[in-house]
Amino acid sequence: MMRIFLIRHGETEWNRQNRLQGDSDIHLSPEGLQQAKSLADYVPFQHVDAIYSSDLTRAVTTAEILAERFNLTVNQMPELRETNFGDWEGRFISELAAEFPKEFGRFFTDPERCHPPHGETFLESQARAMIGIRDIISKHDNQNVAVVTHGSVIRLILGAALDMPIHKMWAIAQFNMALNVLRVDDGDMTVELMNSTAHLFYS
Repeated sequence: MMRIFLIRHGETEWNRQNRLQGDSDIHLSPEGLQQAKSLADYVPFQHVDAIYSSDLTRAVTTAEILAERFNLTVNQMPELRETNFGDWEGRFISELAAEFPKEFGRFFTDPERCHPPHGETFLESQARAMIGIRDIISKHDNQNVAVVTHGSVIRLILGAALDMPIHKMWAIAQFNMALNVLRVDDGDMTVELMNSTAHLFYS
């Protein structure tokens, strides 16, 4: 049996501004840095054997702050990157909804058929992320592993664990610095915790 502590990165300025980030490399805001420190200070698990993160700065910085707590180094994994939203990245969500009501409308109402121009589909993103997760599982049997990644990717990983169709992905809430826990037994995943931000209330 192993556990994966699946963690969303801290807040960025684009999160605060409601811009679509995707795999644009955006740094944590001051609030995001404080959120990451809060998790490290009030981490609700006692032992971690390894820490992985997306190779985007906001995830790496979050993971490095947590890694200091356990005296570990961060293993960066491109497979854990946020979904590539192509030409929509950097745009305000309200602008995209007004400018592309049909195409961008699918982002929330029909994500299974959403395909940003020059970006990737959520199905492609899920397949990529699960390659990374399965690689981690293969290397860490009977261990605890922290994985720092991104909002849509976490929803897609949890959806895969729950055998949930992609069109229901937005039914899973995922706040900045949220903690989720997956238990893995012989390759089978069980969701034990979702979207917990209790650690932020101690800061």
